[in-house]
Amino acid sequence: MWIILKVIPDEHPIIYIPSSFIEEDTVTSEICFGQKKASAHMEALHVEMHHDNQYGKPIMIRLSSTLQNLLSIPTNLTYQMKIIDKKIILGPVIGLLLGDHTHKYDPAHMQKYCDRFGVYEKIGGLICAFSTKSIDWDKEIIYGMYYDYQNTTWEYGSFPIPSVIYRRYFHSTSVDIAKLKKITNNKVFNSYRFTKHELYNYIKSHEMLSTYLPPTENTVNFKQLQHFIDQHHKMILKPTHLSRGRGICILEKKEGQYHIFDYRKKEVEETLLQDHNALKVFFENNPCFFEKYIVQKCLNLAKVNHSVFDIRVVMQKPNQETWQCTGIECRVAGGSSLLTNISRNGYALPLEQALSAAFPAQSDHTINTQKIVDFCQKFCVYLEETKEHFSEFGIDIAIDEDEKIWLIEANVFPSFKGFKKMDYPTYLSIRYTPLLYALSYTEFYDTEVE
Repeated sequence: MWIILKVIPDEHPIIYIPSSFIEEDTVTSEICFGQKKASAHMEALHVEMHHDNQYGKPIMIRLSSTLQNLLSIPTNLTYQMKIIDKKIILGPVIGLLLGDHTHKYDPAHMQKYCDRFGVYEKIGGLICAFSTKSIDWDKEIIYGMYYDYQNTTWEYGSFPIPSVIYRRYFHSTSVDIAKLKKITNNKVFNSYRFTKHELYNYIKSHEMLSTYLPPTENTVNFKQLQHFIDQHHKMILKPTHLSRGRGICILEKKEGQYHIFDYRKKEVEETLLQDHNALKVFFENNPCFFEKYIVQKCLNLAKVNHSVFDIRVVMQKPNQETWQCTGIECRVAGGSSLLTNISRNGYALPLEQALSAAFPAQSDHTINTQKIVDFCQKFCVYLEETKEHFSEFGIDIAIDEDEKIWLIEANVFPSFKGFKKMDYPTYLSIRYTPLLYALSYTEFYDTEVE
């Protein structure tokens, strides 16, 4: 049932609901809102029930001011209400777990999240943003901002710890995340972020999926890297904890010389080293490459108009049941760059267009497309065996000149800049899906909202 709230001044916890919802022998009920619970006296409310009760046609129920304070419930939103086992549940309450720099979270900053709310009328309730730094653990209250859908603004407030939490920040302490998992009964998604090497080691243990991995190692010392480049001739160094092309360096060995393409700064720095000794000096001057870095074979990627490209596959769960491919884009490197990231001047193309340009002799690319999607489905199912709670991956796939598919990396915090420019409806659908997934973990889930 869709409802709006009106607060009545009263020192007692009272809820006024339609008389048809009150059983004869029931005087009090437990009221639940997020992780907050309060016992309240029920009073009959004589209102006309709409047969087509929906978001745009809610009924008004009343709360005493005392009950409102006990529940920490904003009253300017449209909610859903359900009665289950004589408990009255108001909601849903969905949280976005953001970073620790809470001073940055003002209404202007939060505007970038507004395009997620195109499905709000299917969800309703309180959707709030907060940090672990803004939690009062004793009172189980969070301080943050919530989205006022009617006025399209973000407002400050205090609320209960949400029923379901969409994790958007991965530097919170493990202690805080463990607390939230316990309070929400493991309804914190995406609960964990693998480093690049953790992910590699995990996939390597799967007989079939491991065949899609390029040779990869944690960096240890110069001798190891010398052996690696002697063996593979071209390698890429990546920080294990960064994304979007940050911190990358590519080395290629040709005729005893070493070509270095250093992308650690805004502009790529190209260097030619004459021999082994010069390479050794380079790494002596850059010890950071032996701190939280991996080295990976640089593949002979297929090209679009002489530029390398890779494939971003977005896998999401709209509910608790199945993984779906909700978008595929190809990211083509800008100019002579060896990086495909949109943030590095790359650009996006539809998969069919990229494959047609890369392999013009073929007229049908459905087999390669299906191979990519099938691999990503198996990848997601296998990741769930970790018992972490995942609902969204941006999986980066490469296809080489021989049409072999490779797994480059996967991220639970992907960006969708290419989709935003190339296919805005798909971009919006991707942005909506996590909120629909969160709804599926509440009492208000209805398959018709998908």
